[in-house]
Amino acid sequence: MALAACGSSKKDVQAARHSLYDTDFAIVYSAALSATRDLYPNLNDSPGPGKIATSWHQVQYANCAGAGSTCDDTMQNQAVISQQQGVQTGGTSPAAAMAGMPTRLAYKRYFIRFDVHVLGGRPWRVKVVGHASEWEPGAAMPVEMKGADKPHWLEGRTEALQVAIYKKIHQYAIPMKDETPGETPAEDTGPKTDPNSFKNLPPAAAKELATIKDALAKRDYGALRPQLADDVVWSLGGGTGADAAMAMWQADPSVLDAMATLIAPPPAAPKDDADPPATPKTAGCAAEGDKRVLCPGGPPVTGTWQLILEPRAAGWKITSFVKAE
Repeated sequence: MALAACGSSKKDVQAARHSLYDTDFAIVYSAALSATRDLYPNLNDSPGPGKIATSWHQVQYANCAGAGSTCDDTMQNQAVISQQQGVQTGGTSPAAAMAGMPTRLAYKRYFIRFDVHVLGGRPWRVKVVGHASEWEPGAAMPVEMKGADKPHWLEGRTEALQVAIYKKIHQYAIPMKDETPGETPAEDTGPKTDPNSFKNLPPAAAKELATIKDALAKRDYGALRPQLADDVVWSLGGGTGADAAMAMWQADPSVLDAMATLIAPPPAAPKDDADPPATPKTAGCAAEGDKRVLCPGGPPVTGTWQLILEPRAAGWKITSFVKAE
């Protein structure tokens, strides 16, 4: 997929990084949503917490080192790309190709996605966090590139999206104080779910649900994958397997949003017993002894999702997440 160029000027990048927006939340959020959708159309937005999460979008070829540089997503220079990946294209004969020489379809694939947060109160701050992943030929699913493995082009594309948002609402921008050196990013210090918020469940299962909930909130696929049983059921049509489940769920963020909604602890009962909460009996998660935890509890309801956790050798794991038919 051809993505926008990363040739944002250093002036625009600095302005986007160091601006707050003194206007209504709806205006800031709508601008962020519009700018993000223009570049990355497959996304999921949650106005309540002020979060926009894009799906993974393929980056065919990326040569974007940062502000002021350019990106080329068109795969025009095939010889250079091939050489970078160890493929010699100039003299490959039909016989050599038939013998198993790599072709363009066997190249690595790179993907990118973003979390966009509208934070604080008025004036609002827009924080853009980019993620990159790499797929190796033969692998079941891409692997997120973190730390020293982050590609050089990720920063430039993150800046490009931040600038695109800034340009839509720059008339409301006011200067923001620089972050304190060494300050931990907000996404790394987010609130942790208290396992005690899951009532009447085995302690180990409650701890597992808290871990799953935090991973979903941050869209941390690396943290979510270990919480799945290897034979997890993700489709009533027979779909099983953790890697296949992760690939399908990443392609449709609304599925993971449904999972997050299911494991959100139900509202507390009011103090006045004469006025019970208008919450279905199946809301929240319920244990079936020490063998299973269902979210929501009770039998499956047609057209709704249900999450099932069961104890395995390595602890409690997600063994099923399907929509009843």
